[in-house]
Amino acid sequence: MERAEKIQKLCLKMNVSEQEADAALRACNDDILDAALYLEALGRVRMPSGGYYQETPNMDRGPQAAPQKHASESFGEALRRFGRWFIDLLKKGMENYLEVRKNGETNFRIPLTIFVIALFTPLLPLIVVLLILGLFFDYGYHFSGPNLKENGAYNKAAAGCSNVARDIKVSFTEGARNCGNGGAAGAADNQAGDGADGADAE
Repeated sequence: MERAEKIQKLCLKMNVSEQEADAALRACNDDILDAALYLEALGRVRMPSGGYYQETPNMDRGPQAAPQKHASESFGEALRRFGRWFIDLLKKGMENYLEVRKNGETNFRIPLTIFVIALFTPLLPLIVVLLILGLFFDYGYHFSGPNLKENGAYNKAAAGCSNVARDIKVSFTEGARNCGNGGAAGAADNQAGDGADGADAE
């Protein structure tokens, strides 16, 4: 920066004469910042006409207004994100299904969105009872759809429930069969005993 420019800047910023600005620059080896401090230390700086310095308009109000606008935009954006997420969730729920299967064939299927909504209605006890009874009548449950894996944890859990129900059913069947066989064997033993007693009597 040329010396003349420095003088003009000092005159403009510090409100001093060219002679005072030139003398301050000479005293401070042409360093404009040191010259400004030098003039302030000497008390040569004069207030502008009007008696006060005027700062740029709205300098104070700007930073305070900006965060409010930013906060408003953030809340609106969060609301929009939640809306997009919820609509996407509903869409995926309508594209994926809970299937009711028997002997490897799908007898009935319902979109997951409708199934989940039904769980939050008074029909919940009835739905649970029907699901449990279905397991004992050899029905199985399977989750399918473009967003669900065939070997996902939900399908493994459903298969585990089917296996438990099958084991319980087999246990009851075998217990009933054993009881029936035991009764028949007892009757046969009684008949054999009665025949032997008759033979002895003769």
